[in-house]
Amino acid sequence: MKSEIIVVTGLPRSGTSLMMQILNAGKVEILQDGKRESDISNLEGYFELEAVKGIVSDNSFLKDAIGKAVKVVSPLPVYLDPKLNYRFIFMRRDIEEILLSQEKMLNKNQVSEREKFRTIYEFHLKKTYRFIRENNFPFIDVNYNELMSSPEVEIEKVMKFSAIENSIDELISVVNPELYRNRNEQ
Repeated sequence: MKSEIIVVTGLPRSGTSLMMQILNAGKVEILQDGKRESDISNLEGYFELEAVKGIVSDNSFLKDAIGKAVKVVSPLPVYLDPKLNYRFIFMRRDIEEILLSQEKMLNKNQVSEREKFRTIYEFHLKKTYRFIRENNFPFIDVNYNELMSSPEVEIEKVMKFSAIENSIDELISVVNPELYRNRNEQ
């Protein structure tokens, strides 16, 4: 694991920040700069690295990510240097919840554009999965909805995949179901 980069990916609002919190609690070193502070949409913080936003033209920050975890939301992983070693934790969440959460965070009603965003997001997912599979990078899917309802199963999977040796209870304590506010309850 010391020569690998753990990439936490997924669509925006899919639980990538929560996964970074879980990894942090598991003593995985996180590559972040703290520039994006916590807010009402992410009370525990974003765990982001500003340089990731410029990955299309400059992915040199990856040299600092070896042996650490870094958040790279979909579709940006296709700009990672494929010569490096990665392990991907792919956060998945009900697409309706993602769209609702995004609208709430942006304080915009985008009901009329949801189909457009759904199509774009599904394309991003396919593009990211294709990159991971074509390069034979190991990955796991972590279902945000299941992580919130029964964290033991999803966290155990993450612990095994990331070689985390903490007690599972330490990591479960990071999951706060009260922060699961944008639900698709249809």
